[in-house]
Amino acid sequence: MEIVLYLAMTAAEYEKNRPVPFPMGWMACHYAPYGTGLSNIPRDLPEGSLLIVNDRTPIQGHDPALIVQQLSETVDRLHCGGILLDLQRPGSEHVVQAAATLPCPVAVTPNYAQGTDCAVFLPPPPLTVPPENHLAPWQGRRIWMEAALDCQCIRITPEGSRQIDRRSFPCPHVDEPLHCRYGMEVALDHVDIHLHRDMEQLTALMREGQKLGVSKFVGLYQQLGT
Repeated sequence: MEIVLYLAMTAAEYEKNRPVPFPMGWMACHYAPYGTGLSNIPRDLPEGSLLIVNDRTPIQGHDPALIVQQLSETVDRLHCGGILLDLQRPGSEHVVQAAATLPCPVAVTPNYAQGTDCAVFLPPPPLTVPPENHLAPWQGRRIWMEAALDCQCIRITPEGSRQIDRRSFPCPHVDEPLHCRYGMEVALDHVDIHLHRDMEQLTALMREGQKLGVSKFVGLYQQLGT
């Protein structure tokens, strides 16, 4: 089965890059800083693109009915493939409830997933967590997942373990269940375990994610684009 990976682009990236990758996501849409609707609604997009709404401008006095009307009109006009409400702040419950009635696929973040039948948009599993454990709480739901490269360093001492800032270090070994590479650095008083998820391991993660019920992946063009 082909991996469905939307590459999320800013407005500037969309304007400057041709040909535009497909499928792509428009990630510049957000609550208007002045007004009660949305700002940065795209003029044009390739058919089937994902419309992504964020809340970098906090919701305050915005009109959920107007926002959903704008979303509906944009999806119809541009023949979008779906809407991702990438909302991280509290307060958007009425927007989510209204958007859930739209006839196109809609995904929401976990904080807003309860009480709707929208797809849930999950972050990628941490490098130390198996994908099946990460997805288990949401089995039975439609799942979309963020696709991202990652790195981490865990320092183990007699007192315990903690995460530290990662330095450049070779990761020659592969942990297939975690879909990451790793390397170990041994010192007299500690051991550092370096973890790294590159594009090869990310692809393997997405393939396993499909088997576990993930239908769509969304990644940043600036990180995953070529």
